[in-house]
Amino acid sequence: MTVGMPRLFLAALALVTTGLASVAAAAPIPVKVDVTAIRPIQQYTMKEGAEDDVYVVVTGVANGQAVNKRLPDTGTMKGSPKKPPVTPKTPKTVWEGKLDEGEFAFLQVLLMHGEGKDQAKLKGFQDKLAGAVKGGQGKKTITSEEFDTLLSDAVKGQQEVVTKVKETFGREKNTDHYGGLFNIMVWNSGGKITKRVDPVGLTFGEHYGVDPKIYTKLKYTRPNVLVQDDGGDWNEVQLAPVSDEEDMVRVKMLETEYIKGGDNLVKKTTDYLVDVMVTAEGKPLTWELGGENTGPGTLHTYWEYAE
Repeated sequence: MTVGMPRLFLAALALVTTGLASVAAAAPIPVKVDVTAIRPIQQYTMKEGAEDDVYVVVTGVANGQAVNKRLPDTGTMKGSPKKPPVTPKTPKTVWEGKLDEGEFAFLQVLLMHGEGKDQAKLKGFQDKLAGAVKGGQGKKTITSEEFDTLLSDAVKGQQEVVTKVKETFGREKNTDHYGGLFNIMVWNSGGKITKRVDPVGLTFGEHYGVDPKIYTKLKYTRPNVLVQDDGGDWNEVQLAPVSDEEDMVRVKMLETEYIKGGDNLVKKTTDYLVDVMVTAEGKPLTWELGGENTGPGTLHTYWEYAE
């Protein structure tokens, strides 16, 4: 009896310790999603010396609740290649919260150029995008199968909407301008945060060539992004879709169009780059690219997602 009691006590203690460890492991994980930079490479406005008006609309679902956020809350951010509207020193939080086991946040991030005064058109466009994303609505948790299905179905539905975006937003209509769209997913899977960024991809034109096109992709930029060094000088550099530290993923948004310039058509390109960082428990998560699509050269290679 005297020998058995310590053994029973140790066994009970082990069970209690294991239970406490399980409770600790199941604690909700604090997560934050930030846009750490919005870089105008080539502006939308054609006025010499003018800045673009930029705003971001974030919609989706998190912890089973609807997400509807605007950056900034009212008005717009001003931007140009040497005056980015968002920089690593002034990041903008897209979403912040805690995710318990199985819980997720699915976010649609829409970049727009313009003053945002035509709320009816913007709401109509947002409603179409919301209707295109069937999965995740009303859900608080998902499985691994639902994770993949939600993301793939979302992009397909969004592409159908964005392909017709010029019917709502176009330069000739004197409205705001669609800049780009991508999804961010963060999910607590077994006590670990799984994340993914899916750009909506090519929605008008061809992947290669100089004809008109609209896309949101993960790809290399040309060596034409103005970046300020520590000495305050601006240099044109090429940026990869993932930062050197691998803690940021960069989404490239481009439109090439031909517009009237006197008696001729003039080629106009609008080109933006948006940096995204996800932190869990205060630590930035690292990114890897997936779904590679190769083209005629490095500049034409793009990736379907980053995770």
